[in-house]
Amino acid sequence: MESVIEKKETSAEKEQPPAVLYLPLAEDQFRILQLEPGKKDEMLKCSFLVESINSPLDYEAISYLWGGNNNTQQLTFREIELLDDQQPPKSYHIFIRSNLHSALHSLRHPTRLRRFWVDALCINRSNEDEVNHQVAMKSLIFYNAENLCFWLGDDPSYRAAIAFIPQIVDLKEVDKLVNEQSMVEKWLSFVTLLKNNVFSRLWLVQEVAIAWNVTLHCGASTIHYTDFVDAVTIFLSCRKHISTLFRADEKNPRTLTDQKIVMVERFIDITTNALRRDPQDSQGQGKSVQRLLNLEALVSNLSDLSSGKHVDRIYSVLALAKDGPPLFDAWKATSEGSLRIDYGKSVLDVYQDFFIHVVTNSQTLDIMCRRWATCVPEKEASLPTWIRPLQSSLQPPIDSKASERTDYDRTDADSLVGIPDHRWYNAAKNTKATFRIGLPAASNEKGKGKEKVLFVRGFRLDTISRLGPRAAEGIILYEWLQLGGCILSDEVDTVPEPFWRTIVADRGPNGSNVPSWYRRAFLYCLAESTPNGDINTKGLIKACEAGSTLVVDFLQRVQSVIWNRKFLVSEGRLIGLAPMAAQERDVICILYGCSVPVVLREITVKGETFWQLVGECYVHGKMDGEAMEGRDPDDPMATEEFEIR
Repeated sequence: MESVIEKKETSAEKEQPPAVLYLPLAEDQFRILQLEPGKKDEMLKCSFLVESINSPLDYEAISYLWGGNNNTQQLTFREIELLDDQQPPKSYHIFIRSNLHSALHSLRHPTRLRRFWVDALCINRSNEDEVNHQVAMKSLIFYNAENLCFWLGDDPSYRAAIAFIPQIVDLKEVDKLVNEQSMVEKWLSFVTLLKNNVFSRLWLVQEVAIAWNVTLHCGASTIHYTDFVDAVTIFLSCRKHISTLFRADEKNPRTLTDQKIVMVERFIDITTNALRRDPQDSQGQGKSVQRLLNLEALVSNLSDLSSGKHVDRIYSVLALAKDGPPLFDAWKATSEGSLRIDYGKSVLDVYQDFFIHVVTNSQTLDIMCRRWATCVPEKEASLPTWIRPLQSSLQPPIDSKASERTDYDRTDADSLVGIPDHRWYNAAKNTKATFRIGLPAASNEKGKGKEKVLFVRGFRLDTISRLGPRAAEGIILYEWLQLGGCILSDEVDTVPEPFWRTIVADRGPNGSNVPSWYRRAFLYCLAESTPNGDINTKGLIKACEAGSTLVVDFLQRVQSVIWNRKFLVSEGRLIGLAPMAAQERDVICILYGCSVPVVLREITVKGETFWQLVGECYVHGKMDGEAMEGRDPDDPMATEEFEIR
């Protein structure tokens, strides 16, 4: 009789099979889990097989969520039987997480043995050296696998969605699917699948991207990953039509823009575009795989996804990066480089090494403004502000498990620096980053685990003299209108062009030129302001959804720019947007190699003066190199070195 244990938390040791089951591995070896055949109600029986990564027996891999696939599942454990390699074999009864148990139970064949690689069982996690070695080998393990079984869970809604996907990818049927009221429930099931937490896990991105063949599984239902990708892209293309369908059926159309769906978009984008392989190459022969994205792009684009360990924000995508270690040789002892998988390193050391790697390779400082390190709570690790700016320490880390997180439940505005290699601004006019890394002047400590100091060059642009309140919930506050020089009256409202351009950061979506009709859209919203003079963007979006899509587009752009930011006025009468941690008397600076201005704060402690990075900012009229006119970056009299801690 199989046992079930319910636990809210458990240590890794309690889940780890006995050490006696793990024989030492040679450098080229890994373990495969052999799953014996069995009937539906029989306990799962398994054993380990040790193989060379260079010539293994055929096997499959399993990708799954270590916890549950939805937010309501209690963390439970199920019993399995694991046999050692003695003759006769000795049996050990161990407990594994229910989600993995369900996957193995579903994938077990009734009459023949199946072989799988499963990270939770095939790696001896009580041996740190083995963990480092085997995790570095994962890219080759997934590359060599005959198939990757991507486990979705066993939710009936997921099964309904899988059954619906063949209809979605039938292009002759799409128009009917997005216009017929009878299809609403099927679309709801599909949206439920997209919100599955499995698409929010960083490690699974690498696993799916590298595997040659991927199938999605939900109970006995299965579908190929390429069909799922096509279905998602068709859904995104038809989302406005489906939104109309939802409104007609009195379903909430905003569920179609849930933040988790954005995660799925990024998951698919990276898994399908990070690698280019020769379709003529037979599996495992030529290994002709070209990596297309650098490490900065991978970490930045996947910053909303989650990982069990903070260092895995870097380690999980290292194999996919074209500037990372060799794709198939990272596990070898001869592989070199500071960015190697080493779970003995602290979060501080790994993040500092990553930052130095990015700035050295890109010659830009934009990584300072990206929110890739916000996942680390301040109480868990002390990080310098050039890794986790002050603006980030005030923001809660993104919770990928939060139910119904929508665009309206965002935690902050979008980053101003855009995506790597596609800058939206050019405040420092194509200058290269001038930086060096050191230890604090008063520090005599050396070695690992020490917080380093970043020295960068640039100049002071201005000082913040006044700040409007934080734009909580993306509301355009009456105080902002006053600071921006807007004159409101019963007859006609006067809105300076710099103000309405500032609240959209003088750009349209994705760094495009700002549409001229944004001015009209703002005047319309101004006329619909609340009795206290605020513009409630959230309320206006809801009111305009069924009518003016242009106004909705404008307001969504405003939200993406101002959410939780403050309106600033400088001593020199510049206006702009500052991080919510900004204070009056903070300094606006242009740093060479950074595409946007930043806010720095001067600090003096025990006679030592240094700077803290508050965060990126928007300064109207200074975003495209205007402040660099007539300034020579090589002139020491025109630049200043900032010591940022």
